[in-house]
Amino acid sequence: MTASRRSAAPARGATLGAMAPTPLRPPAISDVGEGGPSSVEGRAWPGVFDAPDTVERVWTDFVAALPDPGQRTALRQALAFARARHGAQFRRGSPTPYWVHLVRVAMELQGWDETSPALLQAALLHDTVEDTRTTIGEIRVGFGAEVADIVDWLTAPSGPDELPAYYERLRTSAPYEVQVLKIADRVDNLRSIQALVMRTGARYRQWAGTYLRRTVWQVLPLAAAAPSVARVALVTAMADLAPLVDDEGFTDP
Repeated sequence: MTASRRSAAPARGATLGAMAPTPLRPPAISDVGEGGPSSVEGRAWPGVFDAPDTVERVWTDFVAALPDPGQRTALRQALAFARARHGAQFRRGSPTPYWVHLVRVAMELQGWDETSPALLQAALLHDTVEDTRTTIGEIRVGFGAEVADIVDWLTAPSGPDELPAYYERLRTSAPYEVQVLKIADRVDNLRSIQALVMRTGARYRQWAGTYLRRTVWQVLPLAAAAPSVARVALVTAMADLAPLVDDEGFTDP
């Protein structure tokens, strides 16, 4: 693999401020009310979290502030490619275009000071092979071997019986960049599911419980070797979702 695990702290590049508040980060459950799930069901989720115009503005401002014109071009090309390939796909149970998730994952990484150009491109492209007809060969030709290797790692097998071995490989063998991207991806998914349950009440609560339980064995083990900011983000997203889920009927994997 071109990407390699780093023993030192990750290099820090141009960011918007690693820990600054961002309109793409939703509040915790504790910020929106007390009293358990009944107090948050049906509440209007903060619109800026899912609003494509807001997400696009935040991303555009971030890319425009980068000092390297080559990096600016590469990120714009990656997002344009991803948007074209994901086409009319939407997030589960939501009118949110799929590309919004990709940008939020990339912005989560930059908030952790993970600003490697290849990693941010891979964040935008990480679901193209898994969820569209794109091949890893196309990613390799269009964006280079390093980006393609990261995307290849992030492409989970389709068979459920293969998932335990896949996540064990992520834990034991995946490069640092792959592990941190997987955590950022899961953090945004957990936040999106939290928003979904808050909007829809009981409809998705059982599925959310299944997803949360799977996160415990799939992604939480990766956090042991991750930067503390990534660990905190993952555990916080899990804790925020936990009061809203119903794991009755849970099956694994």
